[in-house]
Amino acid sequence: MRTQKPSVKLEDWAVVPGATIGTYGQLEAGNLLVGRAFGHQRINEGMFIVTSPIVRVDSENGIAETRNTSYSLGMAGHEYQAWTRDQTIVSAA
Repeated sequence: MRTQKPSVKLEDWAVVPGATIGTYGQLEAGNLLVGRAFGHQRINEGMFIVTSPIVRVDSENGIAETRNTSYSLGMAGHEYQAWTRDQTIVSAA
């Protein structure tokens, strides 16, 4: 029987392709989330975390899932927002 994944709120978040890479990535399976976690049963409120790889994204509802946790995505970090805007401009050109 499958149990429901714990749900954690993530604020000031960004997407990165790996834990040691200093670049951003798209919100898609395989990448990692970084940010401040709220509502996690074992992590202090507001603690900065790096997740395991994303396995599913529900962009419409602002949810990203890893193998064991569902993350409700709050406000993305300012630098990540700027990077995302830049990617949109480059894609449109």
